[in-house]
Amino acid sequence: MYDYIIVGAGSAGCVLANRLSANPAKRVALIEAGPKDKSPLIHMPLGIALLANSKKLNWAFDTEPQEHLNGRKLFWPRGKTLGGSSSINAMVYIRGHKADYDYWASEAGTDVWGWDRMTELFKRIEDNHRFGATETHGRAASSP
Repeated sequence: MYDYIIVGAGSAGCVLANRLSANPAKRVALIEAGPKDKSPLIHMPLGIALLANSKKLNWAFDTEPQEHLNGRKLFWPRGKTLGGSSSINAMVYIRGHKADYDYWASEAGTDVWGWDRMTELFKRIEDNHRFGATETHGRAASSP
């Protein structure tokens, strides 16, 4: 018997499972449809070209026909492995634009979603090997 069952071991599912399981009194089940993220294609940026066609590691969805694209469907790759779509994204991430975060904070009536607060959080989870810690990027304390 579990206290929590989380379906999907993508980025959010894994973080949620980690947080919930920090309480030793709680039992957490994390369910993922795909295999472990051991494929070498996941661990090299160029692998995305082959992952796009992998039914083993990619749900490979198509959108509904899009009115503003003359009825065309878009290919929508979604990860089917530990790490979810973050594992099949060519090892790329982007934070988004400062103005968007500040707008969300303004709409929410709190600075929790503002750029300054989010930058602090981004820095805490980053491990920037190329430049190390900077004003805008983090370097994990455990890294050499």
